Amino acid sequence: MQEPPRDEPASSGGPAPAATPARTAAPPRAAAPAAIRALLPRLEGALPRQELVPLAQALIRARTVNPPGGEAQAAAVAVPWLERHGFDVATYEPRPGRTSLIARRQGAEPGPTLLWCGHLDVVEAGDPAAWPHPPFAGVLDGDRIYGRGAVDMKGPVAAALAAAAAIARLGGPRRGQLVLALVADEETMGRHGAGWLARRGLLRADGAIVGEPTRLHLVRAQRGAAWIHLRLHGRPAHAAVPHLGASAVAAAARLVLALEERVWDAFHPLLGPPTASVGRIRGGDSPNRVPERCELVIDRRAVPGETAGSVRQEVEAVVAEVLARHPGVTATITRWQWAEPAETPADAAIVELVRAAGQAVTGQDLPEAGTVAVTDMRYLVAAGIPTVIAGPGRPDLAHAPGEFITVDELAQGALFYAAAFAGWLGVAGSPA
Repeated sequence: MQEPPRDEPASSGGPAPAATPARTAAPPRAAAPAAIRALLPRLEGALPRQELVPLAQALIRARTVNPPGGEAQAAAVAVPWLERHGFDVATYEPRPGRTSLIARRQGAEPGPTLLWCGHLDVVEAGDPAAWPHPPFAGVLDGDRIYGRGAVDMKGPVAAALAAAAAIARLGGPRRGQLVLALVADEETMGRHGAGWLARRGLLRADGAIVGEPTRLHLVRAQRGAAWIHLRLHGRPAHAAVPHLGASAVAAAARLVLALEERVWDAFHPLLGPPTASVGRIRGGDSPNRVPERCELVIDRRAVPGETAGSVRQEVEAVVAEVLARHPGVTATITRWQWAEPAETPADAAIVELVRAAGQAVTGQDLPEAGTVAVTDMRYLVAAGIPTVIAGPGRPDLAHAPGEFITVDELAQGALFYAAAFAGWLGVAGSPA
């Protein structure tokens, strides 16, 4: 689950793109909840818990803190698992140790391609003293598996791997193709992971699930974000005669309030309005001198429908309004970092699939929501793949000390993913 946006550099060198599955001509259709529910006994029988917990623990114990990443350690857990269950696996490493993998299992009949995408990197663990167990030990304590990445997102990855194995144990997909993309670098915006793969045409599907922790809520919209580095330049003077100068700090102080109190033009029914927050400010050099310079970094969260151009124009308008009250102070944007918002329509086939799988597994309609986080969903939507976010685990535990996922959440997540895979692709020997 990503936080700040990062610069998106041009594509780096790497291996030539591998062959990717073509999309089907006919739009895919999800099985009805009742049809998926009929498959649940077979799916549950192919999902032994005694394998699921050690798999999650092994992934947590692979230290993939980003930066620097080292996702090759987690890939070394996932690759043999997938190959053992009949998947063709290709690995990609745009930087040493920054490993992503794409695993494919083809059905016997033509059909749609379903992509499950999750990331292998995690954030820093922070102070070990704030954890009940060592953060990379993957300790099972009662019904909780503790560790950095337990929910974000080694646990969901383990659930997806177990679900893929369950489909394989039942003979594989009946139709189409199941694809798992386990990617690097999501926590620093994916330029060496999903972004790298997408730029090379390696991520193609008729629908996709990003497995971030959502408590199995259905998320079909996410915010984007701009990080705007702004430098204000005023006119210095002696602090005893401040009227002779133009304080860059005073202008910055007014700008902070103007940005955070602004009622922005856009609104989204799942995400609400855009927001702005100033996360860093630095200025002045002496208490007895009117400050000539001040620098600040603005986090401006965007909603679907907004663009980099519209957000920049609106922020510049706020800056201009503030500076009109501070003659002698000018402003320059020194750096602009942008991550697109993303949304999938409510009537998309992938949305219908996840609704049906969720209803079959939980017996209830999944709550629908948006997420304020920035995830790899944006790369898939930009590539033309209708995408939703859904996964086991509590999102409020992501990046927190004492992060954990329960065994029940893990098992339910694995069954949910298996139901989604089977709901679109069927399973061998089943009429569904």
